[in-house]
Amino acid sequence: MADLIIEVLPYAIGVFASPLPVIIAIVMLFTPRPLPTSVTYVVTWIAGLTAVTVVLTLLASRLPGAQGDGGWGAWLRVALGVILIAVAVRMWLGRSRESAPAWLSALIDAEPREAVRYGLLMSAANPKELLMATAAALVVGGSDVGPATAAGVIAVFILVGAASVAAPLAVFVLGGRSTLETLTRAREWLQRNSVMVAAAVLAAIGLILLVGGAVKL
Repeated sequence: MADLIIEVLPYAIGVFASPLPVIIAIVMLFTPRPLPTSVTYVVTWIAGLTAVTVVLTLLASRLPGAQGDGGWGAWLRVALGVILIAVAVRMWLGRSRESAPAWLSALIDAEPREAVRYGLLMSAANPKELLMATAAALVVGGSDVGPATAAGVIAVFILVGAASVAAPLAVFVLGGRSTLETLTRAREWLQRNSVMVAAAVLAAIGLILLVGGAVKL
């Protein structure tokens, strides 16, 4: 189990370093009903990522060659690695033009119902999260471990990845409204710098996938 956790950890860090879900998590704390809206967003985000990871893991476990040398799993790792590196390069080259989405300011009036939608959009329908979940699913689903061990590894993947999304809510619950100024500064810092950080993380993970897949060909 420890070996599998070590293998999926880079992909969990890739989820952790995804900036937009964290920015939205902070904005949810400025809505008219911050606590229920933020809790709904975080819980929905975690549920969406968990569901996608479990489904992909089940698919990988039922298809031959997910982990073996020369199988389709090796080619898929190479393809995912190339995609992630390409995304990282595109993010890096466009970093000077990167700005917050226009719809982000509209979230200030969001209610729990909108939080459900954005929680799913930022997890189950988020291309970066899907790529990380696919990579983790290939590791877990392609192994020969039992269901309990697989569930434990997936739980670690989710917990590490979700830590950044849940952190603003935890800070708010512990510190109350006095933390909003600090959270605002954190959001502004993320919007200024997270593209470069995320690009570096994606490039590193893409290289891991590319090399790991290439050696199995």
